[in-house]
Amino acid sequence: MSLGEIFSDAIKYPFSDITNFLIVGVLALLASLTSIITSFGIENSIVAILAAIIAFIFTLVLSGYSVDVIKKGIESSNDFPDIDLKENLLNGVKALIIGIVYMIIPCIIAFILMAIFGVVGAGIDHVVGSLGLASIIIIIIFILFAIFEVIALARFANTKELGDALNIGEVIEDVKRIGILKIIAFVIVLILIAMIAAILVSLFAFIPYIGVIIVTLLAGAFMTLFANKALGLLYADA
Repeated sequence: MSLGEIFSDAIKYPFSDITNFLIVGVLALLASLTSIITSFGIENSIVAILAAIIAFIFTLVLSGYSVDVIKKGIESSNDFPDIDLKENLLNGVKALIIGIVYMIIPCIIAFILMAIFGVVGAGIDHVVGSLGLASIIIIIIFILFAIFEVIALARFANTKELGDALNIGEVIEDVKRIGILKIIAFVIVLILIAMIAAILVSLFAFIPYIGVIIVTLLAGAFMTLFANKALGLLYADA
């Protein structure tokens, strides 16, 4: 499947069911409750703590729902997944674990490289000289593991087995099958479309009081559905 076909299908997907689109938007609102409270100038500490707890829970729920959207993409289905708060929350926790694991590894590698290059514990003159090359290598490693994380999440969506997502050897094989250049091109196009969508939706921000709510609802729902459907379609090529 070409990238053009992937993004054409993925852009249409969020608008194929407006009712469920709005429901997903409500989940996105709850996941962004802290920033919404802040935008309204509410500074009550108890309200802020409660908002943060609710936002964290629904961030996990939305993440777990995203996993189901990826699965729909893998199946080339245009149906919206059912919302199951308990199941979504559990999958969201597993998705968080996947993200942590795939970020811990490059962090450890980065620390080792800095030690090898003499950055750790060195004087400022030596640090400046060594940091350039080390930074380039570290950035490349983080990009690679970010790619691995994305594909690992798709593997998890496909089987719902955490072990499959954490099997880095199989993840690398999936990356090879899809093609790393195709994945990089996919990410670049995804970011560009997301930026255009953000600019369009941001026009609603000028509406007093409810503008931030509308923006969060529309942008949250669109990105959850569009980006994850596109990832599922991409992974289906593996």
